[in-house]
Amino acid sequence: MRTIAVVSPESGSGKTTTVVQLVRELKRRGYRVATLKHIPRDFSIDTPGKDTWKHAEAGAEAVVALSEGEAAFILKRPLSPEEAAKALSCLGEYDFLVVEGFRNARLPKLVAAKDWSTAEKLIDELTLAVTGVVASQELPASPVPVVNAIEEPGRLAELVLGEEAEVKQVLSRLPGLNCGDCGSESCREMAERIAKGERSVEDCVVLSAGRRVSIRISGREVPMGSFVQGFVRNVVLGMVRSLKKAEAEKGDVIEIRVRL
Repeated sequence: MRTIAVVSPESGSGKTTTVVQLVRELKRRGYRVATLKHIPRDFSIDTPGKDTWKHAEAGAEAVVALSEGEAAFILKRPLSPEEAAKALSCLGEYDFLVVEGFRNARLPKLVAAKDWSTAEKLIDELTLAVTGVVASQELPASPVPVVNAIEEPGRLAELVLGEEAEVKQVLSRLPGLNCGDCGSESCREMAERIAKGERSVEDCVVLSAGRRVSIRISGREVPMGSFVQGFVRNVVLGMVRSLKKAEAEKGDVIEIRVRL
């Protein structure tokens, strides 16, 4: 299942319109599509007082409501985009997952914006195209294609289906360190070789080091090789051992949160 995010820092940028046009075009071409929407505020699809709400209130961690034409799965815990995608793969076989939001997630993306200055700030190595309201304006030279999703949904789909999208899909799974330990000069070069079948994701030295230690900044994981993970681990363990009433045993998970 390929994943493509449509991101924007503000409402009214054409983000939802882009999602709708892309889903329609992919569906028209015969692909099975799932979508994921990020809601950046307190939200519940359940209704207080309803039976499903009472089930959860009683302690159920997952509630499933089935009718003749629909099934609703309500999980009483948050999921990351990666966890949601994994759960979707268990529910059916989908060719694409189109994500609306999660602009800090490391995913191939379409940038929807009201103006060029906003779009320019979001363009990075995983950006496939700029779209949204800004696509109908006169713009300076852009490092990525600019596509009007309403007028050119076919072109948008071609970009999502193209070779560059495949490379960025692989690149999104790599750590982005450009360490060169895998024998490639950059993660981009490594992604191109993987897309061609010459290498595999398992050949990434950082990923093969595992995840004994992880650091996240606003939900974004900081990639670390085995040496850095070991260094951070030893520093944290040394600090914890020096604290009174702090005991850590094998198998424990130590969490430290710092707000800037």
